[in-house]
Amino acid sequence: MSLNLLLKELKRYLKGTIMISLSVAFYIGFSLSMYSIMQENMSKIYDLYSTIPESLRVAFNFHLNQWNRILGFYATYFVYYIPIMAGCYSIILGSKLLSKEEQNKTAEFLLSRPVSREQIVSSKLLTFLIHVLGINLFAFLVALISCGLVTDWDFNMVILIVLHTYGFLMCFLFGIVGFFITVLMRRAKAIAGIGIGIVLGTYFFDMMIRISNRFQFLLYLTPFKYVDIDVLSEDYGFDAWRLMFFLGTSGILIVLSYVFYKKKDILI
Repeated sequence: MSLNLLLKELKRYLKGTIMISLSVAFYIGFSLSMYSIMQENMSKIYDLYSTIPESLRVAFNFHLNQWNRILGFYATYFVYYIPIMAGCYSIILGSKLLSKEEQNKTAEFLLSRPVSREQIVSSKLLTFLIHVLGINLFAFLVALISCGLVTDWDFNMVILIVLHTYGFLMCFLFGIVGFFITVLMRRAKAIAGIGIGIVLGTYFFDMMIRISNRFQFLLYLTPFKYVDIDVLSEDYGFDAWRLMFFLGTSGILIVLSYVFYKKKDILI
């Protein structure tokens, strides 16, 4: 790993990371602050959502019996804040870290420095990890404080930790996918549109399968299946098969990124 390259890359994407962190934090804080107001009219809200077909409620994670607890309410909207919002930024960041060298025609200068290709990949992957971890930690702290203020700290903090850990693993996986796609491209390009399409495409595919209630096995093809948001379950916690999917898939893509980038013809 190259420390100079790491520090340079950390600084380069700091502004974008701060902006997405503040955006995610705002939506988390706003939605949880509304919970105490909604509690006063919860019966009317139940009546409203009961008119929605059950298949749609399942697809959008609207469960009428879970909003009497703040974590149940938060889990309803969690997927939009972390896996989607932060996930889109993660996959864009992951794709930019390597593509910019060929786009900006700085690859020749970088490769002429006393750093190996393995060090380049390691530095950029660590940059990505720090940025994504920072976003998710900030989001967790905002959710923690907001839940505490609304409920006078009467909630299960462990459940919140597990939920946000799944969210972080999802963001990390999306970013590694973007990183790996860039490694495979002959002339690396920014794939912001493709990255956002992958995140939203997998989400809507997951949602459509849930609505149709058919071919449920196809849900295992989407990463959203492996994020457990059933926070009111008595045995809610880390599931080995979910962790194995995220860690195993991310690990394989990281190894392949090293292998392919080492052999890649970098255009200048």
